[in-house]
Amino acid sequence: MTTLPHPATSPAPAIQTFQQLDTVVENIVQLQLQRAKLECAQEQEIAAIRQKYRPPLAELERYLTLETAWAETWARANPGAFGEKRSLECTHAMIGFHVTPPRVERASRKWTWSAIVVKLGETAWGKRYLRSPAPEVNKEAILADRTHLPAEELRLAGIKIIQQERFFITPHGAAENLPAEQPDWQEAA
Repeated sequence: MTTLPHPATSPAPAIQTFQQLDTVVENIVQLQLQRAKLECAQEQEIAAIRQKYRPPLAELERYLTLETAWAETWARANPGAFGEKRSLECTHAMIGFHVTPPRVERASRKWTWSAIVVKLGETAWGKRYLRSPAPEVNKEAILADRTHLPAEELRLAGIKIIQQERFFITPHGAAENLPAEQPDWQEAA
């Protein structure tokens, strides 16, 4: 690999002739070509490394997905094992459920946001959930008032509020603290 000298910190020489300009431009083009060549070599090495690790990572991901599903199935079947925080301390990790923030969605695929705007504009309660000048659904206002809005009325206007519970497993400590011995997942699967 060629090592280039660091650019001088002194002020650039004044270009006074076309020939001087042409020489500088030629050097710039050579530098751009060298950069493109190095970037190409870098991308080829990165691609080779990704290709090398793709199969073992895919296998690990398959085991992670499978065994996480087992743990989640157990967790959903045993809600009493979790406290108010909806989490459980295990030897190697904290497991539990996170509740996602609520969000406003279309009630079904047949509804478009334009149709929802029209429907909200037709209802006495819905007009206050439209933004102007171009009418659009004010999702933040709907979320702020969600406890006062009946789900049936929202559904008739083409809207639903979604809030999901997601299972999580958070290992204790950093990954470098995990044992270097044969992983249990290979024996369990």
